[in-house]
Amino acid sequence: MQKQEMDRQSAKELKEKEPYITEDEGGEFERYEKTGYLKESCRVFHLRDCVEKEFSFHYHDFYKIIYFVDGRVDYNVEGKTYHLKPHDFVLVGANVIHKPEIDERVPYERYIIYLSEEFVSQGNERGESLRYCFEQAAQSQNRVIHFTPESYEEIVGCLLRMERIEGQKDEYMGDFLLKSVMQEFMVIFNRNLFRQPRAFITTAVYHEKVIDVIAYIQEHLAEEINVDLLAGYCYVSKYYLMRQFKEATGYSIHQYVNEKRIQAARRMILSGMPASKACYECGFRDYSTFARRFKMIVGVAPSKLGGKE
Repeated sequence: MQKQEMDRQSAKELKEKEPYITEDEGGEFERYEKTGYLKESCRVFHLRDCVEKEFSFHYHDFYKIIYFVDGRVDYNVEGKTYHLKPHDFVLVGANVIHKPEIDERVPYERYIIYLSEEFVSQGNERGESLRYCFEQAAQSQNRVIHFTPESYEEIVGCLLRMERIEGQKDEYMGDFLLKSVMQEFMVIFNRNLFRQPRAFITTAVYHEKVIDVIAYIQEHLAEEINVDLLAGYCYVSKYYLMRQFKEATGYSIHQYVNEKRIQAARRMILSGMPASKACYECGFRDYSTFARRFKMIVGVAPSKLGGKE
């Protein structure tokens, strides 16, 4: 009981909320949330509780894997809703919009893994990296995995070792040991996914037009994108599309496009690209507009992030 309370407190510390503002399609400002801070390269939690809270759509700049043990939970990720079953893994990449819908009457048990961008970027000389599962999830637009039963002994066994080490992290080189076992877990997890490409769950509930629009936006960020164009692409009324998109993602189309463009620009700037070039690479036509929106969403000016004007 004491351990569960400590786990809940640790999770609460990582769920501090930082509000950001962006423009909606009417030119007004709409508030939404980027949640969570990850000050370490990796964390793992084991939680079992009755969650008396309604979550809103949000995102964070680290990666998350959830191992669902028990409860009644629907998980919404980028326009798709998955009804979770025991032993499902949910993959949530950095800056991916999501929210859980939890039945508070039933205890919700899950393991949660947080991974930094630096951690998942680790790879070998053959070009294989720990982010493989997240890349496959984004490519297939499916975010939930269910492996064959024989895979779980090794995967869950490694997860239980990480939970034990997390509780001993203050001991001699405990953090080093946790990173080592976390690397092992990610290698085993990715290896099983490589061997079982059909492990992705494809039975999510979603609006086909919304998913088509999300895919179009991701592929055409550098180009002109507006509601009329997207409605024509989908052969539907723009008002119908706007309503369905907002319902599925929690965002207006304009807000969603801005968010994805700014996050793409952030990655480019952090990789060394000048901010002025990242601005145009991500579809903005005016640097002052880009810089203003960047600061609203990220919290700092693009020139302060490491790139050059």
